[in-house]
Amino acid sequence: MKKTKAVHDFSFHHLIRGIILIGFMLLLFKLLLTNNISLLIAPKMLRFIYFTLFVLLILGILLIIRATSEQKHSYHCECDGEHSYPTSIGKGLFLYLLFIIPITTGFLFGNNVLDSSVAMNRTIKLGSSSQDTNQIKTVKGNEKSEKTKSTSDTNKTSFTADTKNNLDNQPEPLTIKEYDKLKNDMVQTKKININDQLYVPMMTIIQDNLPSMIGKTVSTKGFVYREKNFMQNQIIVARFGISCCVADASVYGIMASGNVATLPKDKWVQVTGTIEQTQYDGGTIPTINIKQISKIAAPKQPYVFDVGIKIE
Repeated sequence: MKKTKAVHDFSFHHLIRGIILIGFMLLLFKLLLTNNISLLIAPKMLRFIYFTLFVLLILGILLIIRATSEQKHSYHCECDGEHSYPTSIGKGLFLYLLFIIPITTGFLFGNNVLDSSVAMNRTIKLGSSSQDTNQIKTVKGNEKSEKTKSTSDTNKTSFTADTKNNLDNQPEPLTIKEYDKLKNDMVQTKKININDQLYVPMMTIIQDNLPSMIGKTVSTKGFVYREKNFMQNQIIVARFGISCCVADASVYGIMASGNVATLPKDKWVQVTGTIEQTQYDGGTIPTINIKQISKIAAPKQPYVFDVGIKIE
């Protein structure tokens, strides 16, 4: 049986929905403008945010134009599903508040960085294995691109370089050749400075080559985290590593022991000491015998990126 067309004035609903879409667009724009977007997603995902920004703006404007036009639109559906607008003020208020409240809180409250309260519900990777297939990304090699990137590749494998700002750029996956060079350099040197660009592969190399690392001086930074069964002189110098966004964040870190009993959790510290090994949770893991520790401010980009290994 064919349904008859009913003409209703839905301009109010179109206006509210258009404003909501513009609100989400402005919230994303604010996050981009303040660089707080880097606390939520990895830099490689920014292209999708820009696309979403454009789509929300266009759809929002179209709905507002439709709402402010004098023409009434017919509501007509040939299917058996329910696609009607809210029929009462209460239903409409409840529906739209589900979208308005997140937008409002996004503007009013600052962005929080992941901390110990999140880490305690996730597995701490105290030196993850390089055999973990989740860390290996397969891409096709390009001889030309390798030549053009020779300068940047040299900088990548220099593990004594200063930490770079990751707000705008996400490091590319290391090639097997770059990974092997980084490993050889770390095995041969007496002092290792773990930087943000190569944090995950450097932690992996320390774990996988622990006998060769014992006695070396290492310097790293992170926030203070403690497991419930830790002694007072033990902490984990931890970092959150992300691939796409904070939803998939993993916790990396290295155990450290020393005069740390008074350090509060989540306090950022710079730790320097010698690498030793210890038994924890049924396995052998690296630990730092702290020689020097200092409190530092949290970096602008508190997260590191799990870049993986490029197989050509």
